[in-house]
Amino acid sequence: MSLFKREDRQARTDRIRDDLHDIGEQGQALGHDLRDDAQDAIEEARMKSEEQYARMAAEARRSNRRFKRSANQSLDDCDRYVREHPWSSIGVATLAGAMLGLLISRR
Repeated sequence: MSLFKREDRQARTDRIRDDLHDIGEQGQALGHDLRDDAQDAIEEARMKSEEQYARMAAEARRSNRRFKRSANQSLDDCDRYVREHPWSSIGVATLAGAMLGLLISRR
């Protein structure tokens, strides 16, 4: 084997080693970039979910207040009606109780 072929083979081996080293560095850089992108995406998703949770919680509080107001208004209206028409209320309650008793006794 000649000296020229040996040097040529060594040069190719060095180039391959350098190329593999470059590929390794590029892979590491890509991994770091992917990790950074993933962390950014996770942080963005977390912020969006917190904002959505805050909006939903505020809407739930508003709905709860509206429901309480509506329920209190209905109770006040019912109380007022019973006080203004006591005998009608007693008759309706008696009829409802009798109907409920009949339905339960059929079981």
